[in-house]
Amino acid sequence: MTNQHEKALDDKGFALDWIPPFSNDRDLLQAKIDFFKNSDKKTISYITTEYSTFIKKFEDSLLKHRYVKVNGLELFVQKDVITGCQNFLDQMIMTHGLDNLQVLKNGYPYYNKLKPSLKRVDLDSIVAGKPLIIEYPFPNARAPHPMYNEILDKANNIGVDVYLDCAWLPIGWDLDLDLSKECIKGVAMSLSKCFGLHWSRVGVRWLKTETNDTIKIENEYRMVSYPNVMIGKYYLDRFDMDFLVTKYKKSYLELCSLYKLVPGKTIMNAYCTERGKNLGVAKLLINKNV
Repeated sequence: MTNQHEKALDDKGFALDWIPPFSNDRDLLQAKIDFFKNSDKKTISYITTEYSTFIKKFEDSLLKHRYVKVNGLELFVQKDVITGCQNFLDQMIMTHGLDNLQVLKNGYPYYNKLKPSLKRVDLDSIVAGKPLIIEYPFPNARAPHPMYNEILDKANNIGVDVYLDCAWLPIGWDLDLDLSKECIKGVAMSLSKCFGLHWSRVGVRWLKTETNDTIKIENEYRMVSYPNVMIGKYYLDRFDMDFLVTKYKKSYLELCSLYKLVPGKTIMNAYCTERGKNLGVAKLLINKNV
């Protein structure tokens, strides 16, 4: 954690204007120690992990998620290892340029950090001819975007390619993601949130059409950081993808009730009506479960 982020906590431990990860969960920290110390004498075996093996394990774990349903992965013909969803987003920006992408209002703030004047869209202002990136679930809403189905219907009707940033999906519940919609052309997901692996980002990108871009070339020549692939597979072998939801969901709902917060469908944040903002809850939940 940076000093800036350490200071961005109120007196109760809620994170203000940022969403901290669950990296300090005791079990996840122990796995980190075990990997680097080779405590179970198995770390060395992960040197032979293939990209395809990691991707298959990732998909198997995702499809076994007890709180989230994902349908339609079989429709994607290209599957690549990525260094987190940020890698996926940067590839979209590199391919199309910021001015030729559409991002939703109140979504991931990254795009406006790159270009403060970037205009965001809503249901009414989406136009044909420019790919649309949608966060699913939508962090600001703590659930799918409230107009998600209407947005997909419009995208189908006017011919907009949709790409889903599913960074928060693995730490959610009551989510049913149908990837068979014609307009959905690509999806990305990582282990950064569900295993606290922001320090070793790794995930998967799925595309419905073969695309020769930087990510494809990096996969072809095995240029994605190999220790990330090893660590990702190591964690997938030791934890279910829904591990944090199983461990913290009950405490999360109790916390929301205690502090009169509006809960969402992920354990990352909750909405404080009094303050008019979302609050990060990881520190409070981890401390309660230590």
